[in-house]
Amino acid sequence: MKHSYEINPRPVELGGGWQLRLLENGEEVGGGVFPISQEESQAGMYWWNDLSEKQRSYWLMMAVSAVPAAARHAYLLAEAYNDAKDEAESWIATRT
Repeated sequence: MKHSYEINPRPVELGGGWQLRLLENGEEVGGGVFPISQEESQAGMYWWNDLSEKQRSYWLMMAVSAVPAAARHAYLLAEAYNDAKDEAESWIATRT
């Protein structure tokens, strides 16, 4: 049996983030949704203030923006993607 996965973006109106599809021989057998967490702006401010200048530059570059809120969004999107990927790889590891 061939096991694989797909991680696709979710529409913003559904909460954004990612949709995970677990595939067995090309057929979907499971998956999940990994939305971006909706948090208070205060948490984003703490996150930004705790970053080094190098980290701030990186996340602004990833956001293609000069706005800290956009950098935070890029960070949350990356975190949600990594969570989906970790779950998919754990699932595949149990199948081999």
